[in-house]
Amino acid sequence: MRSLRWIPLLLLAAVLAMINSCKKHDLYDWQITQEINDSIMPIDSVDKFHNWLLFKTATVAVKANDNVGAQWVKILTADPRQATNAEVATQAPITDGGIAYLSFCYPNHADTLYAALVSSEGLYTVTPFAPGSERQVDFSAPSYRQQVLSYTPQPQVFVFCYEEEMPDITQPDFDYNDIVLHLSYERTGKHEMRFHVQLAAVGTDHQVAAAIHLKNIKKDDIESITTVGDASFNQNNQGKEVPNQILSVQKDRTLLLEARNSKDAVINMFCDGHWATGDILTEDYGRMLRKRYNVTKGSSTDAQIMVPREVTYVVTFKENVGVEYITYDLIDPFIMKQFLGAVFEVHPYAYRSECVLSEYPIDDRINRVPWALTIPYGKFRHPLEGVNIGFKKKQTLGFGAYGYAGHSFGEWSMNHVLAQDWYLNEYATENQVY
Repeated sequence: MRSLRWIPLLLLAAVLAMINSCKKHDLYDWQITQEINDSIMPIDSVDKFHNWLLFKTATVAVKANDNVGAQWVKILTADPRQATNAEVATQAPITDGGIAYLSFCYPNHADTLYAALVSSEGLYTVTPFAPGSERQVDFSAPSYRQQVLSYTPQPQVFVFCYEEEMPDITQPDFDYNDIVLHLSYERTGKHEMRFHVQLAAVGTDHQVAAAIHLKNIKKDDIESITTVGDASFNQNNQGKEVPNQILSVQKDRTLLLEARNSKDAVINMFCDGHWATGDILTEDYGRMLRKRYNVTKGSSTDAQIMVPREVTYVVTFKENVGVEYITYDLIDPFIMKQFLGAVFEVHPYAYRSECVLSEYPIDDRINRVPWALTIPYGKFRHPLEGVNIGFKKKQTLGFGAYGYAGHSFGEWSMNHVLAQDWYLNEYATENQVY
């Protein structure tokens, strides 16, 4: 019987040995991962001061001191008489003699924006201003007054591009096309905003979900949320709901969710990016073919050209919410993917450490480069499948979709004050972008 007393001690020693062995042979070692990351990174010396923002945020007080029958005040990205692509950065209701306080985002390389008073007849009174220095704008000397435009400026579009490999970064391609979303928003009433979301590309063959985190806007700040026409990314083109049995990342389809810790509002977009394309027709859900959409020049057995789908979310806020201060820097669209049994979120760089709906380990060593890019340009052409967005090693520009000398992604990555216009169409390599 005495010999049996040693059995628990032997078992304990064995367990401790196993634990020690597991520590030595950890299947997911952050340091090893970082070494791999360094070896495959397309940029060899990332600017340590980089915030990976291509846009700035400003607030102006606009005074409607002109008798033009003003109904709306709009901030435009270009002079709408001189350009056909002027977009509305933000807008608010106003009347003659009134003052509106407007917050908005604009590209880093933009020096001039335009404020416009718009009458109920659609007549535009426009004046330029410098968003980097002017905090008050009036119409004492407008460029033109009560003019008819040849078109109606639409809401400003930002493009969000994601790499779903994070944190499994052993084989990233840095093409930023695993999910591509075109997003715009507009204020359509005193307490109402509409968020227009277009799913432009799905370049992954894994299940990916997506949502929009509204930073500093609590779930309780929202009165209601609906979609125009009851549209849903969780329905295919035939109106079939994504089946529960295939969902592994996000099963909740409720439109309005709440962030785990901050209680911020979260707009729930889709549970499965492939189903959201609308192209899925098969009834054999267990063997659904996950093609790549809009990341190749043509269709094949594993790639497909699709018409981008769009859903508009109508959000009604409660009276105490300052909707005029909601801007792109407070809008955090993110994707979700499964890795090692956990659900990880990929956010724009400013929110890279957020765990909005899921809890998972955060390690800044893998966040030296962004796993999501926010492009303040609705015409941005994302790279084709497997095409690096931009390469720069040892001061030499190499391959990449945006490698134009003087206007390249690589130069901007190595020095955040350079090449801030790299994403414009004229600097894309035609045969490497969609």
